[in-house]
Amino acid sequence: MKRVLGPLAIIVPILTSAQLQSPAPEAGETFVQNVVDAFAPIENDTGGPGQSYDLTYLFNPDWGVNSSIGSFVSVASTPNGKVFGGAEVAIESDGVYAYYSYGNSYEYHGGVQNNLIVAYSDTEEYYPYPFDIGATSEDTFACEYGTAGITVYRTGSVNAECISSGTLGVPGPVYHEDVYRVQLNEVLVDSTFLGTYEVQISGDYFMSANYPVTLAALLTISTVDTPITGDPVITESTAAYWLDEYVVDTPEREASAFAMVPNPARDHVTLVGLQPGSDVVVYGMDGREWKRQMVRPGVRAELMNVSDLPSGTYVVRCGEGAVQQLVIQR
Repeated sequence: MKRVLGPLAIIVPILTSAQLQSPAPEAGETFVQNVVDAFAPIENDTGGPGQSYDLTYLFNPDWGVNSSIGSFVSVASTPNGKVFGGAEVAIESDGVYAYYSYGNSYEYHGGVQNNLIVAYSDTEEYYPYPFDIGATSEDTFACEYGTAGITVYRTGSVNAECISSGTLGVPGPVYHEDVYRVQLNEVLVDSTFLGTYEVQISGDYFMSANYPVTLAALLTISTVDTPITGDPVITESTAAYWLDEYVVDTPEREASAFAMVPNPARDHVTLVGLQPGSDVVVYGMDGREWKRQMVRPGVRAELMNVSDLPSGTYVVRCGEGAVQQLVIQR
């Protein structure tokens, strides 16, 4: 891996004294994130400290608000914790484990679902701690894993820039102080003898040392599925999410094992919090299977093209887990 750090020349040096520090997650902490499929770009950020990020508008029933839930657990308590000895903590969601470190950097080590283990031989460092305003970070990552008898070779890169800091407002409304805006561009390519699948996720992430999870994110997602024969299939989408709850014990409210927006949908849906290595299957109300798609491990959001589905109501299932209803409306 290679990481390059340096303050941007346009940032006044005194502003670089503001730093995003490392959080301290503990086993037992639980969080709920709400997801929608639309957002407005940030336009009033002048850089440096003292900014105001107003995302209170994100709660809009017309945008198909959905929820996903996760909890922090110790690495040693997970079924395959020994494989991820360099990780500090794991996030568990519906039997899926993702492994992270928060010491010198915000770092992803891989994940596990059932018998599918994706361990990064070259971990993905999103950005370092501390992360100064005006600093940039670059990293590459790689791994190899097998699924359905096929070997998958993964390579990728991530570029991050700490833009500014200030107060973040999310639906509720709830306001968080000392929040940092990090622009991050992540590219991931899975290659097999059948072709390549590329995912690019770009957007704004709002982070704080008080929470080890993203307080809010505004994301643009694109995928390019290129078979060994045939033309590439390109899909584009947007998604936004924000932290709705963060507690030590499991929240009383129930949240879906995965979030799916928009719903009703027209041409595509974005799914967050799925079980890696499982299949997302779309059934008609008569039980007929209309569509099946594998969930790729390590991908923050999975896009599904539904433009070929007739208008109507469907049932979406991921593996043996949760089931949700999807409405196609045109």
